[in-house]
Amino acid sequence: MEIRRKKTVERIYLTKEEFVQAENEVRFHEHLRRYAAVRRFCYGKVLDFACGCGYGSHLLAVNPDVSKVIGIDIDEEAVTWAKQEYTHEKIEFLAKDVVSLKEKFDTLVCLETIEHLQDLTIIQKVVENCNFGQLIISFPDKKSTHFNPFHFQDFVLQDIADLFPNYLTYYSFRTGDVQFVLLIKLPESAPSHIFRNIRDL
Repeated sequence: MEIRRKKTVERIYLTKEEFVQAENEVRFHEHLRRYAAVRRFCYGKVLDFACGCGYGSHLLAVNPDVSKVIGIDIDEEAVTWAKQEYTHEKIEFLAKDVVSLKEKFDTLVCLETIEHLQDLTIIQKVVENCNFGQLIISFPDKKSTHFNPFHFQDFVLQDIADLFPNYLTYYSFRTGDVQFVLLIKLPESAPSHIFRNIRDL
């Protein structure tokens, strides 16, 4: 998009249409950056929870450490689009309720989704059903429920750790106003209290 500039240092003059277009482009690139930021941590068989239109699943699949990506979403229209635009030998897209999925995975990728869940036992059931080796979760690192009608939860890192008592928080980082947390499954012999408080890390 070409931005028209007047002869002034401080101001960029945009029409409203140009501004909306620029904002949409920024939002799209933010979505891409989130998947790009976590794909290096993925391995084996990956579940992309709430895959949407499929571009994120494609970014995950090109990681050579990933053997398969299952992209799942309840939006049939989005999944149809994903199947048309992002076919890949390592990707399978499913339009179904994620709780119905019961198979072993190595990695869960759940980006900017958990805050949309009214019932957090949904993601706990998914983790229990699929026996992931690791979880990669992101969420807004700020209060958002007061202005976004589609967000039902506000989180801090400790909330995520407490949701998954059988997993250890081993790494976290931020990009912009989004917090990422990586959790790894604890050995069965590990004490249940180990690193339950992320402030101990």
